[in-house]
Amino acid sequence: MTGRPGVDARVERALAVFAAGDRRAAWETLTTMARRDPSEPAWRRALVQTYRAAGHPDQAARWGAAEPGLLDDRERRLLQRVAARARTAAELRSYLALPVLPPELDALLPPRAEQRRHRLGPLAGGLEKGALVVSSVLAGPAIAIGIVVTLVRAFLGDPSAHDVAQVTAAGVLVAVAGVGALLLVASVLRGRWVRAALLLVAVAAAVVLLAAADMTSTTPFDRAALPWAP
Repeated sequence: MTGRPGVDARVERALAVFAAGDRRAAWETLTTMARRDPSEPAWRRALVQTYRAAGHPDQAARWGAAEPGLLDDRERRLLQRVAARARTAAELRSYLALPVLPPELDALLPPRAEQRRHRLGPLAGGLEKGALVVSSVLAGPAIAIGIVVTLVRAFLGDPSAHDVAQVTAAGVLVAVAGVGALLLVASVLRGRWVRAALLLVAVAAAVVLLAAADMTSTTPFDRAALPWAP
């Protein structure tokens, strides 16, 4: 043992507990201390020793990651496989309980851009869900009602159909701008650049039209200074 004063004694007690047959208690003690005190190698070395004795090479590889020289060839291959499957450096560091990854493991991780997409994936998913809620619960029904009312009034020859159509059109533009902006940000976070470019065009067009409209009027586009208006 080469731990700090007091560490060796605790490791010896954990090893004695392991030898007495209470493996779970020994592993819980050593794992807790290894996570709490990652700079002390004695905890990890004891975990490698006990997991190897118990026939768990995957866990021996996990806790020996900071000192690859402790691992045999099989354990080293298992560790490399875990690193190759990890989606981000943070995910691998958390699994290995290491503040810094050894260079040989860091080199096995996906490219930085892919790691960034995985890291930001939950945020992008939340934005996409928000866009779905807005479009299906709020914007969609309101636009559908506006279209139906416009068609019914137009069929009946009601002159107010023109006003309803314009208000509905303004609602469509607001929905395109809002929902499109959410999807645009989500696409950027996921690195879907073609989709992001198309959404940017749609959102920009909707914003330009809304900026030119008189949103205080029931006929916002009759009085709007549209770019192509004479």
